[in-house]
Amino acid sequence: MTVSRGERVRRFTAIRQLMGESGLDSLVIAGRGDHMSRGNIRYVAGYGPIIGPQYCVFPLEGSPIFIARNTPFLATLRERDWELEYALTSDPLAEVQGLVAALDGGNNTGIVGLADISVPLYLALRELFTDRLVDATWIFRQLRTVKSPEEIEKMRVSASVADAVFDSLTDLVRPGVCDYEIYGEVRRIIHQRGCEYSMELINTDGTRLNLFYPIGNKLDADGTLSLEITPAYEGYFTQLPVTVPVGEFPAGIRAMIPVWQEALDRAASLLRPGTKVSDLHQAMIEPIEEAGYVAPWRCGHAIGLDVIDFWGVDQSNAMVLEPGTTLTLHPGLLVESLAEGFAMGYTYVVTSTGHEKLNRVNLPG
Repeated sequence: MTVSRGERVRRFTAIRQLMGESGLDSLVIAGRGDHMSRGNIRYVAGYGPIIGPQYCVFPLEGSPIFIARNTPFLATLRERDWELEYALTSDPLAEVQGLVAALDGGNNTGIVGLADISVPLYLALRELFTDRLVDATWIFRQLRTVKSPEEIEKMRVSASVADAVFDSLTDLVRPGVCDYEIYGEVRRIIHQRGCEYSMELINTDGTRLNLFYPIGNKLDADGTLSLEITPAYEGYFTQLPVTVPVGEFPAGIRAMIPVWQEALDRAASLLRPGTKVSDLHQAMIEPIEEAGYVAPWRCGHAIGLDVIDFWGVDQSNAMVLEPGTTLTLHPGLLVESLAEGFAMGYTYVVTSTGHEKLNRVNLPG
């Protein structure tokens, strides 16, 4: 991931400020090789695990130390010049323990990514620090939720890749085409445009909205393709969920489109600094339920270095939007659970005066 030195300094300075205020001698940052767990490592090291787990020890003073098994790819990682130290070892867990013990100044040690740390390492650190081992994931949640201009620019590129995939669907969607073929072509387009990885969920089973990975289903002549297009450019995800007709939208789906549009428009009208995330949820749920449909899934979530960047758009989320907050809104509505349904949406960034839609395309066209 290419990040300017100024951006790295900004991040490291902000992390250390919060560490100092919280009495933390060091952080153990954990990551795994999936779409929900790379972001914390990438934020400080520029590289997210493909397989893992992997760790970075972040001291209050001095260079962060990236810890991984000694494999050839790390020579390439060094060339990215993140001004890190590298501990290449056959025993990453023992290496982490030794480093944080050496950095112990009698204050707390924090874990960032508590859900991603291995159980043996957690137990070893717990024995070493007892009640001085704390969950410090909140530091990265606070800092990563609001994106810098440099981060937002990467997300603009990611959104343009998602738009290109959507444009390609005109030639892909026809009766009898298998979800494997669609999935493979989508991934080809994404990687061809310089993305390291992506996450696509797909459904080609009639008009049902039951998104998962491809299983060999084929498009019906009177069905739809549901697809979450989610490329990551230099680590930064955006998402463009779409529902595309194989021919014309069936009558039941056509009736859903105005309801979906109203739900999205209501939420978009609130996308500005000072709005509570729970208000976005309510704005989308109300027209869906008033029309007699169900919305069993979240209607959006934060997005960035992870597909879900810590939080979802739900009724319990009282967080207030700030300029630089990035999120996807994708209201989905179904006749009933696992039945006929429709979902679409875009990725947005909150600005000082409102919001910017990062995707060029206008759905459902």
